[in-house]
Amino acid sequence: MKVTVLLRNDHEAQKALFDKFRKVSGSRNQNGKRELLDEIRRELLVHSQMEQEIFYPALAATSSARATELVEIAEQEHHAIEKLLQEISSNTSDKILETKMNQLIDAVLQHIDKEEEEIFDEARKNLPEFRLEELGLEMEDRRKILVTIAA
Repeated sequence: MKVTVLLRNDHEAQKALFDKFRKVSGSRNQNGKRELLDEIRRELLVHSQMEQEIFYPALAATSSARATELVEIAEQEHHAIEKLLQEISSNTSDKILETKMNQLIDAVLQHIDKEEEEIFDEARKNLPEFRLEELGLEMEDRRKILVTIAA
């Protein structure tokens, strides 16, 4: 599976988790909310680590200055998202949790849009088809390891 398809599938799974969180958010089910939050956190961290270890370095290694610039911006976005995840994990107040989660969801959705519109396009322009496939396979293998570690 091409890396762009794998990442797009991840993005769809993340959006589904966000929708689920928003539905649970209005209820009083705090345990369900915390469990969902843990699942969102795990999913985002695994996704982020795979991108930073495999996809971004491959794209930045191309001769495209635009690709390098996009990767730098994406990595900054990842750091901001990881910081929000830490803030959410260390917070117990429901009101602050809701605010931080909304910030996180907005940040991730903006990152997804930019990645799918600009970074994927740059990857398709600068990486041959076989390399996109190889990166997808590498990321699938890495996901198995990271999910096992995160469990």
